Parts: sequence; C-alpha cells; structure tokens
Amino acid sequence: MSIPENLRPVRAPRKQAPIALISMGLMAAVLLTLIILCLVPGAGKSTKNPVIAFYGDEGNVPALSLRNTLHAAGFEYEFLHYGEALPDASDVVVAGVGKDAVCVINEFKDDPHVIGFILICPGLNEDFMDGLSSLNPACDVAIFAGRNDADSVSQMDAPRLIYERISGDDTLFSPSVKRGGLFASKVYFNNAQNRMLSLSCFKVNDPSKLLFSPLFQNELAGYLSVTYIDESTREISFGRINSWFVFSWLAFMLAVVSVLLYISNMGLSNTGSDPKKAPVSKWVFGVIGGVSIAVAIGIIATTFSDVLSKSMPVILVMLPVLFMLTLFIINFKWIYAREGKFIPSGKTLIPAVFMAVVTGLFFMLITSLTMDLRVYAIRDVGLSSGILTTMLVVDTALATGLIYASRKSSAAGEGAKNCFGNRIIFALMFLPCIAALLFGFIPGSHGVFYAGLAGLAATGLPYLAVMPIVRHTDRSLIPGVLHGVVFVLVLAAAL
Repeated sequence: MSIPENLRPVRAPRKQAPIALISMGLMAAVLLTLIILCLVPGAGKSTKNPVIAFYGDEGNVPALSLRNTLHAAGFEYEFLHYGEALPDASDVVVAGVGKDAVCVINEFKDDPHVIGFILICPGLNEDFMDGLSSLNPACDVAIFAGRNDADSVSQMDAPRLIYERISGDDTLFSPSVKRGGLFASKVYFNNAQNRMLSLSCFKVNDPSKLLFSPLFQNELAGYLSVTYIDESTREISFGRINSWFVFSWLAFMLAVVSVLLYISNMGLSNTGSDPKKAPVSKWVFGVIGGVSIAVAIGIIATTFSDVLSKSMPVILVMLPVLFMLTLFIINFKWIYAREGKFIPSGKTLIPAVFMAVVTGLFFMLITSLTMDLRVYAIRDVGLSSGILTTMLVVDTALATGLIYASRKSSAAGEGAKNCFGNRIIFALMFLPCIAALLFGFIPGSHGVFYAGLAGLAATGLPYLAVMPIVRHTDRSLIPGVLHGVVFVLVLAAAL
C-alpha cells in the first residue's frame, strides 16, 4: 500500500559545508603534516651511528631532508671547513665537495677512525693526486658527479679521470651498470670493489646543489648501506626516504590549494584591487633602470673579481629593499598626509590576521623542509641575527607604508600606486635578477645563476604571500608584517 504523496515526510535538503570550513580543515591537516615532517628526520639519531664529515660545502644545505635520509641509513652528518678536525666518532666517512674534494684523502687517509671517502664533483689537482691508487688508500672511495658522455679521453671530465687514476679501470671500454629508475645513474666499479664512480643522468654545475636532489640522496643512502653494512646501526629504509619527499611535495601543493579555497570565499577590497592604475613616475623608471644597468655591469665584472662574485647573492637579495625604499620616498606624501586618511573596515581584521598567520606558518615550515635557515654568509651568529632583525623591521615598515599609500590613492580615486598596486612597477623590480639568470647560463657562471634565483625569490615570494591579503582585506599593517617575515626567511635561506 503506497502512502499518498502529500502525506510523505518531506526531507530537509542537506546543508553543504561552506568552502571556508573545508579550506580551514585542509589547512589544519596540512599544518599537522608539515610539523610531523619537520620532526620525523630526528628519529634514528644515535651517538653510535657512524658520521659523514662534509668538507668544502660552505653554503646552504637541505638540513632536514639530508638528516632524514642519512638517519634512514643509520648515519649522522656534520659540515666542516677545511682545516677543522674530524668529529669525535669511532667511525667516520669523509666527504669532499667541489674542486678541492680530493685533498681530504691525503689529509685523513691515515686516521684510524676514517672508514672511507666520498668525493662529490671533485676537480683534478695533481698536488692532491700524488700517491693515490687502487691500493692507497685501502678503504673505499666513491665519486659522485654529473653526466659525462665522453667517448674520448680529451672529453672526459675531472671525476672520470680521477676515478681511472685511483681504480686502474678504463671507463671508455669498461661496462657500467644503471642504478635507479627513470633517471638512472651510470655506475662503474673496479675489480676490487673498493672504488666507485656514479655519473648522474643530469649535468651538475654546482656540486653543493647536488645535495638538494632526492635522487642523489637516495643513491647516497643506498651506497652507504651496502658499503658500510657492518658499521651502520640499522638497515636502510628507502620507504622512509621516498615517503618523506612525497609527503613534502604533497603538503606544499595542498597548502596552496587550501589558501586558494579560503580566498575564493572572500570578496575583493575596493582599495586592494583597484583596476585604475596611477601613472608610473619617471623617477621609478630612472632608479630601477639605473640600478639594473649597474647590476648587469657588476655581473659581468664578477668573472674578473672573486670578491664581487661572492657578494652578488647578497646584492641581489637586498635589491628589493632598495627599490621599496625608493618607492617609499616617492610615495611619502601619501603616507604622512592627513588628507584622504583611509580607515579600514573592522570586518576584515580577523580574516586578515588568520590569513597572515596561516601563510606565515606554511612558508616557515616549507622553507625549513627545503632549506637551512642558518646564515652561512655571516659566520658570527650574533651579527647575522642582528642583521635579520633589522631587515625584518625595515622591510615591514616599507611594505606597510607602500600598501597604505596605494590604498589611500585608490580611495581618493587616483588609482593604485607603487609595486603593490601597479604590476608594471613590480615587473621592473625583476630586471636585475633576470640579467643574472641570463648571464648565469654562460658556462662557469653558475654562481651568478643561483644568485639570480635568490634575487627572484627575495622579490617575488614576499609579494605572492601578501597580495591575497592586500586584495581581499582593507588592512595594511598585517600584510606588511607578513611581507617582512617572508622576506627575512628568504634572506636566511639564500645566505
């Protein structure tokens, strides 16, 4: 017997979860994942683990990922300067990085605690090669380098020549094996199995950047676990290594998605998304253009001056502050003038604070996963901390003032101003970095290329972090503080 339609109970339509709640739930999950990823690398630490002592790499290193990889293989690591003593451990593997890498063999081959050597993109120096052979040193020596498909001796890179000298093998006619999957390395072993050469499938211009490669870290862990199986305190876990990298990238992508979802539920601010643009001052073109030309000349001069070459990363990451200071001076009358005073809406305070805190936490955790936030360019910890604190205050003040000036100009009907309101001005700020990138493609100028990347990050990342708050709220101080925090994190990571 069927119930008449008019007597059937009416079901209330299901309420769909608001986008804001979904995005906040996703943000919470991503934050928890990032925190766990920062804590996981510490698991497996033990004073009984053998230690890898890296010499020659004085720049930024992927501290957390490298620690996770080596702990998965039962190893610890330390980065030391040439001339420093070995770490206090019963078993030490000495790793040399860069053109002088071979020197570590002669320096430590007679040390009873040294169980092997690793050379990363070594250079050929006859002063360091004297006496080295397949029997001297008696311990294992492994060489890791970039791709080299030479079919004659004259085309061989230094790592292949060094391997042939210390192994007695001929890499032109000796068979090689493939290690890895899609991007497999070409590996050579000598008959005694105490010398190894691994050539990546990619060209490697900067040996210190090879440490950032998940492929290299995976291969290094595999070599350590096989070669030093008796000294290692645990069996290697490739699942731990690979899953850490996979979850790191997944967390990064979901962080971006969660922020975009939250923004999609917010309305645009009239003063943050003004389609009308104020005219660009001729002083802006003059200053930014002049600085760009000066930097381009300086980049060319780096090929003749080693001091200038080392200073180029510092110069390029500081340029955004110089440009913002110029814009601050040009826009100063909009900042201090009482006329047209802009009062933000109280409804946008909580969303602005929430977005700033979440974005800042995301950026800090992701930067910690991928970089080392210790400043290497300035060895004095107190001095580097003081400089970073000063730059935080300066950048925050400049960014807040420029955002406020653009809002006042928009509210007065004269259009958005400076780099936070006019994309043309923001695009001009990239000219010096682009010049460094283009010049960096020249062989032997990879240092300039990475300096250009650092400059791009210092200019673009703080801007990308704050623009959603600028466009969707009426606040100036909150995005200004976030801009300063992100800039300082990029500064610490780049230097």
